[in-house]
Amino acid sequence: MATTKKAPAVKKSAVKAPAKSPSKAQLVQPIYQQPKIDWRSLYLYAVCLITLMVCLFSLVSFIRSGVNFVYPDPAYVDPYATKPQVNSALIAAQVKDQNQRQAVKSMIDSVTTLIIAGPLYVYHWRLARK
Repeated sequence: MATTKKAPAVKKSAVKAPAKSPSKAQLVQPIYQQPKIDWRSLYLYAVCLITLMVCLFSLVSFIRSGVNFVYPDPAYVDPYATKPQVNSALIAAQVKDQNQRQAVKSMIDSVTTLIIAGPLYVYHWRLARK
């Protein structure tokens, strides 16, 4: 009896599609993502903060000037002066008028600052809230 040997079976493999190259997003996956800085919002909020502070300081200056207008600093008369004062009451009145004028000028400066900084604050705040 003759035995016939079978040839070893050859495995046919299915044709595989070439492997897709992974995209960059798939290659690098960070553990956490840092939020991106929104420079526009940062700028708008910074301008709002600065203009709000300017408005507050000018309001305080306005109130202080109003108090100085109502209650001006008294005139200083040196009691130990070697020359006799011609009329100390007249000098005191002039100093009082000068202090009140300075207070009015300061109040005008404060109001001007409020007029400029207030609308800037409102404009930037509205832009930031959008």
